[in-house]
Amino acid sequence: ENVVIVDTTGDHNRVLGEVDLFAAPLLVHEKAIYIHEGVQHHVDRLDWDERKAYVTRTDVDYYTDADLGITLKVLEVFDETDEPPAGKRQRGEVMVAWKVTMFKKIKYHTHENVGWGSINVPEQEMHTTACWLVPPAELVNRYDRDTLDGALIGLARVARTTASLLLMCDPRDIGVLAQVQAPFTGRPTVFLYDAVPGGVGLSERLFDLTDELVAACAELVADCRCSDGCPSCVGPVAEVGSQGKRVAGEL
Repeated sequence: ENVVIVDTTGDHNRVLGEVDLFAAPLLVHEKAIYIHEGVQHHVDRLDWDERKAYVTRTDVDYYTDADLGITLKVLEVFDETDEPPAGKRQRGEVMVAWKVTMFKKIKYHTHENVGWGSINVPEQEMHTTACWLVPPAELVNRYDRDTLDGALIGLARVARTTASLLLMCDPRDIGVLAQVQAPFTGRPTVFLYDAVPGGVGLSERLFDLTDELVAACAELVADCRCSDGCPSCVGPVAEVGSQGKRVAGEL
């Protein structure tokens, strides 16, 4: 169930390629700027029922960035371990629902926000497999909620980067979600899930590689030369907070 991208520029329509259903609302929503082989295309229409996005070539000085909202519900726990001082880790089956509601137009080089728009795409959901990490209570209790929230977001980003290296896969094959108080665990939790229906074994392997994953995350954060966070590690300061990098490193 992919979405076909159709270039309507000129006299004849031409198929550029496909994107999966999970990425389609982010990349080919109406009024998005889709880049194919270095060429900008404006998405004129997204026919969700027919799974087709119609685009025309364009040349603009901005790109589009869509906001994705994700909810996750644990359906069944397959395996778990709770070894002090590492905290708890579990894996199992989850339901992931996602919805894209709006996008921003961001100017190249200056990164100014030059506009925005709404996105009307139905909420999607899938059953897949996931593993999740719950840091020890005595550690997370040191921080206030806002600081902890930013640090968990940063840690989730670092975990996806390092997990893709450990598993030799594309980072987009792994979904992440950080919750400062997850409904299932009742505690701060970082989820990593297979970004395909049913799962393909990535999260199961990550569950077995948790020690290597955490060590790689700590090394990436410690070795990054930025002071408070950047896109190369935990993410920009505006999203993780001024203490986000430091606390993520401690976690």
